[in-house]
Amino acid sequence: MPALSGKLWLSIAALIAIIFAIPAQAAPDVVPSQRVIAAVVVRAEPTTRSESLARLRPGESLELKGDVPGWYRVGLPDGRVGYVSKSWTEVVSQAAVPGAPVWRIHFVDVGTGLATFVEGPDFTLVYDGGSNDDLARGNANRLLAYLRKVRPDLLVIDHVILSHPHRDHVELLPDLFDAYQIRNVWDSGRLYDICGYRAFLQKISSEPGVVYHDAHGPTGIHVATLAPKSCYGAPAAPLNVSFPHGPSISRKLVVPLGAGATMTFLTDDAGLHPDANENSVVVRLDLGTDRILFMGDAEASSQRQLPSVPPDPDFAEGQLLACCLADIRADLLVAGHHGSKSSSRAAFVDAVGAKIFVISSGPKRYGRVTLPDAAVVQEFVDRGTLWRTDFDDPHCRIDIAKIGTDNDDRAGGCDNILVRVPASGPLLVNYERIHD
Repeated sequence: MPALSGKLWLSIAALIAIIFAIPAQAAPDVVPSQRVIAAVVVRAEPTTRSESLARLRPGESLELKGDVPGWYRVGLPDGRVGYVSKSWTEVVSQAAVPGAPVWRIHFVDVGTGLATFVEGPDFTLVYDGGSNDDLARGNANRLLAYLRKVRPDLLVIDHVILSHPHRDHVELLPDLFDAYQIRNVWDSGRLYDICGYRAFLQKISSEPGVVYHDAHGPTGIHVATLAPKSCYGAPAAPLNVSFPHGPSISRKLVVPLGAGATMTFLTDDAGLHPDANENSVVVRLDLGTDRILFMGDAEASSQRQLPSVPPDPDFAEGQLLACCLADIRADLLVAGHHGSKSSSRAAFVDAVGAKIFVISSGPKRYGRVTLPDAAVVQEFVDRGTLWRTDFDDPHCRIDIAKIGTDNDDRAGGCDNILVRVPASGPLLVNYERIHD
C-alpha cells in the first residue's frame, strides 16, 4: 500500500479538525410552561396514577428523550427516565431556555375588597381576602374558586396575612382553612366584632398546626372573647377562643419566605383605635431584586383630603415617613384603602418611588363615594402605570364566563391582575381574565 503524501495527510488532519470543531447539536430540553408556578411532577410512567420521581421547577430543564400521547419522556440527572405532562411543559433548545418568572402575585377581583395570592417555587402566601359585596361562601367563594383554577395542585398556604379585620379584607378567608393546610397566620390582634372575623378566629383555633402571630407581643397564649350575636341568619354563641402565640409582629421584623424571598413588617399596632384601618399590617415583600409594598387600609389621616396635603404624623403614612424611608422604597405599591384620598398622599408616594401601582376596589358606595378617588388615580397615572380590579365592573356583572359564579350581578371575577416577578429584570404585569 503506497504511503500517503504529506499534502494528503495535511488535508485529512484539517478535515478531522473541522469535524471536531463543530459543536454537537444540543439536545432539546423540556421546561415548565409559563403557567406553572411551583413545579411539574415527573412520573415513572405516562399516567397521573404512577409514582412521582421528581419535580421540574420554573427555571429548570430536563433532556427530552422522546414522547408518547400526552406526555414527554425525559431524562433525570441520576440517569432515570420519567414522564411529564405536555399540558404543563414545552420543548425548547438548550440555548433558548428562558429566565422564567420565579414568583407570581395575583390580585384577585373580589368586587369591593382586597385579596392577594403570592406564590414562588418554595412558598405560598395570602395577603387579605375579603369583599363588601361579593360575599358568597363555601364552594361559591370567589377567592377559593380562583385559587383552585390557577393552582389545582395547591395543598398548603404557608402564610395568611390579615391586614385588619374589616369585612372587605377578611370575609373570604375562613373557607381557606377548610381547603388548605394553613401554617402561619399574621394578624394585628385588634378584635373587631363582625361575623367574618369571628369565623376567621374560630378556624385558627380549631385547626391544629396553625401558628398565630399578632402585634400584642410575646404573650404565650392569644385569647379572643366576643359577645353572642347573629351571624349569617343564625344565632352565634359567645366567642371565647385561645391559641398558642408564635413570634410577634414588630416593626422591621424580617421573615424568610424562601430562596431569594422575604417579607418585612413595617407596622405593629394592636391598639383599640376608633377605626380598625389604623391597625393595618403594612408588609413589604422582597422577591429577588424587586420590592412590593402592601398597605392594607393604612391611612395618611382620618379625612379624605387632596394628595398634596401632608400625612398626619399620628397615622401610618406619617409614621412610616418619619421612621422608615429606606424601608418603604418599592417597585410596586398596592394602594392603601382602595385608592381613597385618606391614603396615598403625594409625599408618601414620592418616598415609595414606585412606578407600578395596583388599586383593588369595586362598585360599593360608601355614603356618596365610590372608590377609588379620581385625585389618587391621577397621582398614580402621573408617576407610572396603574392597574385596577374595577377595570370593567359594569360588564363583569353580566359576564357569562368569569372566575366563580357567572352572570350573578356581582362585579367580582373578571379583572384579576397577575404580576410576574423574574429573578432579575422588570416586573411583568397584565390582566388575568380567566374563567372556570
